Amino acid sequence: SEQTIAVKPDEGEYDATMGPNNRDSNFKFKFHQVLHNSSQETVYDTIGREVVQGVVDGTNGTIMSYGQTGSGKTFTMVGDTSNYPHRGVAPRALSHIFQEVNLRMETEYVVRCTYMEIYNEKIFDLLADLSSAEARTEFTIGEEKGGRGVHVRGLTEVAVKSEEEALNLLFS
Repeated sequence: SEQTIAVKPDEGEYDATMGPNNRDSNFKFKFHQVLHNSSQETVYDTIGREVVQGVVDGTNGTIMSYGQTGSGKTFTMVGDTSNYPHRGVAPRALSHIFQEVNLRMETEYVVRCTYMEIYNEKIFDLLADLSSAEARTEFTIGEEKGGRGVHVRGLTEVAVKSEEEALNLLFS
């Protein structure tokens, strides 16, 4: 049940000598949910659980946090590293993945972690040794047909066997 919010900017004074007014006069944004003062658990259950379950079942999925500096993106994604109930989306997703993998004994899984940040339209490899040339590489997004699908080429990938290994990489 998508909802829409319409924003009509202040028209201000229009000076006809400046030429035609071609500004958009109405902006519409669709959204699924507003989470106000919600717990980290509610955030994950609302926006993450279904995506992660789909990934374990074989569908590509992305959970992305976007917004202004200081708006809470890191807290939403990582959470409070010293307070377990306040862990964020990423630790909860890792826990979910390994719970599902451990339940499916008949299937062999390989879990690989990459961690990246997009800042000022540049991709940063968060697992690369910061002193190495790889940390300063220009990364591109590519697609492999019949292979791994859409991915960021050249990101450091680390195979992990447990939730603990994946969390150690995240927190490093």
